[in-house]
Amino acid sequence: MIITPYLEHVDAVLAAWFPGTEGIGVADLLFGDVSPSAKLSFSWPNNMGQIPINYGDKTYDPLFPLGYGLTY
Repeated sequence: MIITPYLEHVDAVLAAWFPGTEGIGVADLLFGDVSPSAKLSFSWPNNMGQIPINYGDKTYDPLFPLGYGLTY
């Protein structure tokens, strides 16, 4: 998923993918009941030309690197 064109229009990005029965947990995050905290288990590419992107690639320049994450 390429999100680069949208980042200047949002304050945060929450990737929930397929929460299934844990969708309530996603709602808790969105309503501020809990603080988000996580680290990416993959590198998020800047553009389609970077797919596939792997940590350690010679031209490794991801939008968000492996292990990136924030909390509030």
